[in-house]
Amino acid sequence: MAKVHYEGSFEVDKPRDVVYNFLIDPRGVASVIPGVESVDVVDQDNFKVKASLGVGAIKGTINITARFAEKKPPESAKVVGRGSGMQSTMDFEMGFKLEEVGPNQTRVNWYFDGNVGGLIGSMGARVLDPVAQKIVQDSVQKLRQRLSQ
Repeated sequence: MAKVHYEGSFEVDKPRDVVYNFLIDPRGVASVIPGVESVDVVDQDNFKVKASLGVGAIKGTINITARFAEKKPPESAKVVGRGSGMQSTMDFEMGFKLEEVGPNQTRVNWYFDGNVGGLIGSMGARVLDPVAQKIVQDSVQKLRQRLSQ
């Protein structure tokens, strides 16, 4: 089992409620994550995601089932989920906390914790971490761009 943890923050020139509403929309958030092929919103708290992924020589599709475990409008939310595919599993938790830092300015504090098992998990953090870090960095950059529009 390999564990990953990432966290960070960034600021955007948008009101906190606008940022919050984007971040609790699974389709909106999924649109900034590389490799996402589809999002199926089951209800206001549950959704499924299908994504293509490559880690080293292993490439394939992962199916993710996720739910909002917590929503505190317009300040924070937490998503927990489980993914499987490519002879691997992934349990994760991700969340954000929003701070008003000025008129129409919001700081997004975010985190992602994951446990990866199976074939990909057996590759260890040395192989997994650079790939996961790239996905997270690309996603955060696209998220900042989308929220700045």
